Amino acid sequence: MVRLAFAAALVLAACGQIDDDRPATLEYVTAAVLAPSCGNAQCHSSLTRADNYVLDTVEAARESINRFGLVTPNEPENSLLYLVLISPGGDNALPRMPYDQPMPDADVALIRRWIEQGASGL
Repeated sequence: MVRLAFAAALVLAACGQIDDDRPATLEYVTAAVLAPSCGNAQCHSSLTRADNYVLDTVEAARESINRFGLVTPNEPENSLLYLVLISPGGDNALPRMPYDQPMPDADVALIRRWIEQGASGL
């Protein structure tokens, strides 16, 4: 009985561990994460251009990221794009983005992995 309970616990624990096999490329990150979370009509879209950043298409994201130095390839800790996603916000801190609610951890991790791996597509 103890063995059965132990085996069941292992299976349940394994169910919560899902490897993120999404591609860490600018194209995927833009389509799956940046455009829906950041490039919406209120914020960094081609229409509103908040802070002059446009993140709703791959071409616009590439231009904004390069023009404003939002990403330092291989260095997420030196990349403003990543830092605003993990910022606690508040006084004396970078603003947290998206401002209305935190981005899902899996999406933040994907952006971090993309930057760590050289920011493919820039």
